[in-house]
Amino acid sequence: MISERLDGYAQIADYAALGDGRTVALVALDGAIDWLCLPDLDSPSVFGALLDSERGGRFALEPESVSEIVRRYLPGTNVLETTFTTEAGLVRVTDAMTLPTAGLSPYRELARKIEGLAGEVPVRWRVEPRFGYASAATRINRRAGVPTATAGRDAIAICSFEAGEANLSDGAIAGHFTARAGSTSLLVLSAAHQEPLVLPARAEVEARLEATSSVWREWSNRRKYDGPWKDAVLRSERRASSA
Repeated sequence: MISERLDGYAQIADYAALGDGRTVALVALDGAIDWLCLPDLDSPSVFGALLDSERGGRFALEPESVSEIVRRYLPGTNVLETTFTTEAGLVRVTDAMTLPTAGLSPYRELARKIEGLAGEVPVRWRVEPRFGYASAATRINRRAGVPTATAGRDAIAICSFEAGEANLSDGAIAGHFTARAGSTSLLVLSAAHQEPLVLPARAEVEARLEATSSVWREWSNRRKYDGPWKDAVLRSERRASSA
């Protein structure tokens, strides 16, 4: 299976939902996050390309020369795993809205782990934040060397680890790198609303990513439902459990 867009828009059926009980990100089959409201589900969008492909904003992640895409939710979780087969090799992307752990965690956090499974695959990424349904003026700058985007009381930081140098231009934060067999890269969106912006360390994000999978599995294992469409029923309950 590969992704196809019509006039820049993905089919609704091509979206997977990442939830943390507070908000939801929609990830297209091609790896682009086309919808995310922050800090909550009923807040204005930061990525709104689902409604306006040109002006809405998105978080694109694009391995080069993709010939096949296979994805799944890790069993019992809201963590999405997508494997891209390309002309040059294989790349696996793990996406999650992480759950907070002990210590200082971002108000909201979206983690994208990119693993090289075979060969050498060029990967490009681009974050186009458009606050307030793309109606608010967005300022892109750096804070402590980390790219940030702000509008009024809202702010996001894009922390990148082994994912190439982040460049700021044209209302976007972008970079590129090569995923090689055995490599692991990490892209992290840290969000704040009326509070200080947390710039997480790589080890902290990786720990939260693991903990998020564990928490969802524990939650799923406590559910007793065993009727038709069990996976869909449990996933729907997981998204709403903390809202």
